[in-house]
Amino acid sequence: MSDENSKKKFWSSKTFWVNILSAVGLIVQTQTGFIFDPTLQALGLTVVNTGLRLITKQGLEV
Repeated sequence: MSDENSKKKFWSSKTFWVNILSAVGLIVQTQTGFIFDPTLQALGLTVVNTGLRLITKQGLEV
């Protein structure tokens, strides 16, 4: 099986960890009251996830 067709575990996905960090950031905001503009948060996460999608070479193993 070539590297392009091989699957990786979900926890080794950069996208997975970016989204976990995003969720942690939301939790921290609710606990501290230090809130970033939700529109900017959504825009930033969209840009980062799109960038990661462009560089992704492997699928995930479920």
